[in-house]
Amino acid sequence: MEVLIALAVLAIGMIAVIGTAGTSTRQAAILKDETFAHWVAMNELTTLRLASVWPDVGTQKGEADMAGQQWRWQVTISTTSDPDLLRADIDVSNTLAPDIVVDSLTGFIGQPKQLPVNGLAQPTTNRLPAHP
Repeated sequence: MEVLIALAVLAIGMIAVIGTAGTSTRQAAILKDETFAHWVAMNELTTLRLASVWPDVGTQKGEADMAGQQWRWQVTISTTSDPDLLRADIDVSNTLAPDIVVDSLTGFIGQPKQLPVNGLAQPTTNRLPAHP
């Protein structure tokens, strides 16, 4: 009888351990997907910030490959109260479940700087002019 009770207690303990391990594995997979989706959003925001022209106000869509997975992104560009600043709201989803947004990111894009005619920025210096 004591052996049966000990086995029952052991079985209940093992069920709890297996359940916790399963939950931990699922959470790790969700965190991994959220991290990759965030990187996709950050890459798209950086691309918009580095462009030589401002994006049009409205919605843009595209796909990206990150960590061997295909991701869909959607950027909504809107104006702000500052005329030299645009707002970008980026939603990223996995192409296997395109209706489920895995990560969202909001960022701001400043007015692109105009480069000189020769395409090279002039160096700036904080040194005082030399005395003759």
